[in-house]
Amino acid sequence: MTTAALARGANTAIDETAVEARVAWRAGATVDACALLVGEGGKVRGDADFVFYNQPRDGSGAVSLRTDGSNAANLAVDLARVPADVAGVVIAGSMDTGTFDAVPGLEVTVRGPGGRVLASFPVRDVEPVTAMVFGEFYRRQGRWKFRAIGQGWDSGLDGLVTAYGVTVTSSPSLPAAPPLPAAPPLPAAPPLPAAPPLPATPASPSLPAAPSSPRPDWYPAHGNPSQLRWWNGTEWSVQTVPLIHDTPTVCGRCGGPKYRNHAGVQSTCRRCEPEIANVLNVWRGRAARVLATSGTAEPAWSQLWAELRHQRVREDAGLSALRPLALQHLHQLLTFAFADGVIEQHEMDAFDEAVAALRVVDPVISDMRRRLRRGLELGLISNGDVPRVTSSTLHLDADEILHLEVPAARVQQQARGTKRSSGRLIVTNAKLRFVGDSTGSDLAWAKVLEARPEYGTVVVAATTSRGGGTYEVGDPEYVAAVLTGVVKIAKRTAQLPAQRDSRSVPPAVRAEVWRRDGGACVECQATEYLEFDHVIPWSRGGATSVGNLQLLCRRCNLAKGARI
Repeated sequence: MTTAALARGANTAIDETAVEARVAWRAGATVDACALLVGEGGKVRGDADFVFYNQPRDGSGAVSLRTDGSNAANLAVDLARVPADVAGVVIAGSMDTGTFDAVPGLEVTVRGPGGRVLASFPVRDVEPVTAMVFGEFYRRQGRWKFRAIGQGWDSGLDGLVTAYGVTVTSSPSLPAAPPLPAAPPLPAAPPLPAAPPLPATPASPSLPAAPSSPRPDWYPAHGNPSQLRWWNGTEWSVQTVPLIHDTPTVCGRCGGPKYRNHAGVQSTCRRCEPEIANVLNVWRGRAARVLATSGTAEPAWSQLWAELRHQRVREDAGLSALRPLALQHLHQLLTFAFADGVIEQHEMDAFDEAVAALRVVDPVISDMRRRLRRGLELGLISNGDVPRVTSSTLHLDADEILHLEVPAARVQQQARGTKRSSGRLIVTNAKLRFVGDSTGSDLAWAKVLEARPEYGTVVVAATTSRGGGTYEVGDPEYVAAVLTGVVKIAKRTAQLPAQRDSRSVPPAVRAEVWRRDGGACVECQATEYLEFDHVIPWSRGGATSVGNLQLLCRRCNLAKGARI
């Protein structure tokens, strides 16, 4: 019988009493496995509850560590011998050199008698941390369960064990690492993600009903308002933390004193500051992955902020840490929206929803909205909602309707070089006219194949060379939209849904090009006004493929057009 692998945060019942947690990886890395026996408050009772290479057995004899020199470590856990006041056994590990994101094939397997697999957890999508909690055994209503966690610390083994209450000294029994301040008396679930709380014995009748607010958070404990209890959205944790009111001089997280920072304008807690910095660093990496995969969609986005609340980190600190990622995500939404040549209302709505979820305030967002609104307007025009204008200088036929009249220069490539002829581009319902200083041309709409903006010009593709070609105009996108809309009306296709530009970039290609180019212009590294550019121009046969696309900002894109 095969056992399905657990996803991060999932749990499964463990009905055997004598089990073994095997931490294994492929060659090329070295991981030091360890275990911690923690009480209901998430802390060890003493240093004897810490099992590692210099202390391979805990004081009760319930957990023992064995390494055989291969790419694995085995932690034997006799759940029947775990002391009654121990709520869980945390399975963790650390690295002296390297980080866990580079460990190949990392996996935790829980086996019962005879080697039968009870649970497995392939550890994937890991941050560059040097210590990690892989999973934990915990009690729930009289039964043991195993939960997959897979999150950690970038401050090494010292940072991990300090959070669980182990005394860290300069003794050679622990790997050398910069000492950290003693952890505040906080609930000691692994830093990220905020896993469901460590349960202890059968559910107590003193636990209150669900809070009126359904979101995961700390709420006053039933019958003891001086304590807070964690609600994970579906059930209460057995963990409690003291209720401390935050003041300019007292830390609301640990109760310690606050000090003025170097500028003398903000009070900080020296005990919590390094731990909060570590939490935010790991949380920021997880936020980047959430934005890259699901954006601000639920439930992943709400869970991300629940993790921060579980660590009792202020949301304004999270917003500050998130700000660069938030702006980058909005720029990505904008670039992807313009990649298919058409802006639609659902893309406007998605952008506004993302801004609301990210809670970021920046002047550049107003400019992004302006560009989207203009894109939406141009999309309507290109689908037949063309403007009507009047002119006192043109003499039109009785049934002609004027839609556009703008200064233009026709660009022609000749044997002697590039020739520019200045004049006016006139668009009516009957034809396209170019009136130059010495020459002119008319082009019936039936002969027009398409009109598109390209490198600061409008390219009119036609079945005849007379009237078609490239025109320099002041607003190429607007002129191209009007030409496209008039062509659709003339060919009776204006009522069709807005069609994608034949050069539009498929979603999978957009994502790969964005990842490869790092969300920045390949020429100047700008992160604003980005566009997908064909390295070999589409008009010259260039493919819409990952190999022939690059990210350019508007300025560099126009500069490329001038060179071409």
